[in-house]
Amino acid sequence: TGHGMGFGMEAGSWNKDAGKFSYFIGTSMVWAGNNNAETKTNVSANQTLLTFYVKGQYKLTNHLYVVASPGIVNLSYFEFQTGLRYIFPVTHIIGIGIEPAYALSQKVFVVNANLHFALR
Repeated sequence: TGHGMGFGMEAGSWNKDAGKFSYFIGTSMVWAGNNNAETKTNVSANQTLLTFYVKGQYKLTNHLYVVASPGIVNLSYFEFQTGLRYIFPVTHIIGIGIEPAYALSQKVFVVNANLHFALR
């Protein structure tokens, strides 16, 4: 539907040693644009999207995870994103993540970049 940019924050339990499943709660704010006037989506031109979500991640390999996050956008509709998260370790406890995902309700691909402080 167009492009957008935003920021967010999440916190949770990262079970690196105890198990393969971790969970987080978070929020994000995205300024989205709709470049195609004929596209019928939940996003109007230049809309601000405030999302509250719960995210689960499952460890596939050492730094690769499958993520799924149901959430509510602008307190008006539900969204579900699913994708992958890959973490590039910077130090023993800090890492940079890249998270390509697909938002099912909005029917758009999204890419999130993350800074992690819990990689030990």
